[in-house]
Amino acid sequence: PPIPIPKQTRLTVQKPPIGRCAGIDPQDILKEREYRISQRMALRLKELETYGDIENDSLKVRANIEAKAIRLIEFQKKVRKEVLSCMQRDTTLETAFNSKLYKRAKKQSLREARVTEKLEKQQKLEQERKKKQRHQEFLNAVLQHAKDFRDHHRQTQHKTLKVAKAVRIYHENAEREEKKERERIEKERLKRLMSEDEEGYRKLIDEKKDKRLLQLLAQTDEFIKDMTNMVRKHQEDLRDARMKKKKKLERRKRLLQKRREMAEKGELPEGADSVVEE
Repeated sequence: PPIPIPKQTRLTVQKPPIGRCAGIDPQDILKEREYRISQRMALRLKELETYGDIENDSLKVRANIEAKAIRLIEFQKKVRKEVLSCMQRDTTLETAFNSKLYKRAKKQSLREARVTEKLEKQQKLEQERKKKQRHQEFLNAVLQHAKDFRDHHRQTQHKTLKVAKAVRIYHENAEREEKKERERIEKERLKRLMSEDEEGYRKLIDEKKDKRLLQLLAQTDEFIKDMTNMVRKHQEDLRDARMKKKKKLERRKRLLQKRREMAEKGELPEGADSVVEE
C-alpha cells in the first residue's frame, strides 16, 4: 500500500484577543452627578451663611429659607424612598398573593341591595349627626375660648391699670418729697448765705451736688485769689516805692546836713551844689 504523505502543517499564529471598550458605567455617572450636586449645595450653603450680616430683611429671609431647604434634602430623599417602597408593596404584593382579587364579584339580589342601601343611609345619617355634633362642639369651644380670652384680657387690663396707678402715685409722692427737700435745702442755703456762714453754705452745695453753683463758687474763689494776689503785689510795690523814696530822702538829708556843716567850716568844694542836686 502506498505510504501516506503527511500534509504540510501550517504554522498558526495565535492573535491576541481584541478587548472591547469598557464603556461608561451609568452608576459611576450617577455617583459623579450626586457628588457634584452635593458640592454645589455645600458651596451654596456657605454662600448663604454670609448673608447673615446684611441689612436687607427680605433678602435675609430668602437666604434662610433656601439654607433650610438645602439642609432638608436628605430628609426629602428619605421620605420619597419610604413613599415609593409603600406604593410598591401595596401594588405588587397584594395583587400577586391575594387570590380573592381575581374572583368575580357576587351578584346582589334586590333584598340585599335594599338592606345595603338602608345601611348606607344609616351610616350617612350617623356621619352627618357626628359631623354636626363635632361642628357644634367646635363652635362651643370657640365661644368658650372667646369668653376666656375676654376675661383674661379684662383682668390683665385691670391689673395693668392698678399697677400704673400705683406707679404714678409713687412717682408723684417721690417728686413731692424731692421738691420739699429742694425747697428746704434752698432755704437753708439762703439762710447760711445771709448769715455769712461760708463753710455751711459750701457744705450744703456739696450735698446738693449743683454743678452750676460749684462752678460759680470755683470761679469766684479763683477771682478772689487773683484779686488778693494783685492787691498783695500792689501793696508790696507801694511799700518798696515808699522805702526807696524814704531812703532817697534820708540820703538827701544827710547830704544837705553835710553840705551845711562844710559850708559853716568853709570847706565846701566847687561843684557841691550840683552834687547835692543829683
